[in-house]
Amino acid sequence: MKKINKYVAFSLILCFGTFILFQGSVGSEEVNIVGSTSIQPVCEDLVEEYRKNHSKSEISVQGGGSNMAIKCVNAGIADIGMCSKQLNKNYEFTEYELGREGIVVAVHPSNNISDLTTSEIKGIFDGNVTNWNQLGGENKPINVFVREEGSGTLDAFKTTVMNKTPILNEAIVLNSQGSIKQSIEQDTSSIGIVSFSYLDENIKAVSVDGTYPSEESIADGSYMIQRPFLLLIKDNSTNETQNFINWLNSSQAKEVLDENRIIRGV
Repeated sequence: MKKINKYVAFSLILCFGTFILFQGSVGSEEVNIVGSTSIQPVCEDLVEEYRKNHSKSEISVQGGGSNMAIKCVNAGIADIGMCSKQLNKNYEFTEYELGREGIVVAVHPSNNISDLTTSEIKGIFDGNVTNWNQLGGENKPINVFVREEGSGTLDAFKTTVMNKTPILNEAIVLNSQGSIKQSIEQDTSSIGIVSFSYLDENIKAVSVDGTYPSEESIADGSYMIQRPFLLLIKDNSTNETQNFINWLNSSQAKEVLDENRIIRGV
């Protein structure tokens, strides 16, 4: 097909208050993927693997958030939307679930607390529980680390645990999960939330209501703090879009998802 411009900017100020820039062109067979910054690295890895056997495919991936994904796909501006939250209304597009991501409540490895109830976690993060000795731990003030507002990780945690109760004002806000993990490693009084993929021997995950976060407990839903990783597509999607979606069921795609610790349901 004839290409009109090398770079086409879609001005979406009325809908989104921002610009989306897709490197491609109207009328080309490029697949434009936009949305959740949590899913973005996974999608970039998937696209890289896909291109090994589909070298002529043009697929662009960029962030913008889950709400942006919904709006862009709904408006027909993006071919695929990356959404890291459960949709609460019906849209005229199809959901493809890449898998589930567990969200871990993590503390310093030296902390003797290994299990917390949902109510206790809520109490820590809303400021009603301020010292570890209130939970059977040492006499140390609890230092709470969280992501900034708008973070998909924080949104999922607030939905499943906080029940609309605000996070305490004294919580230390950091702009990446890597920063939260590093802070927990260095602070023996700390607690924070990170994605399951960040869990290693340098931080300690606590069980929630007696269930430890693992691939099995996330897959079967018994570990409650988790969120879906969804791809949203229009029913009238292009052939190239559908080819990519179909490829996601391949063994190569599964390897990429496993490497990113994205868990398929049982």
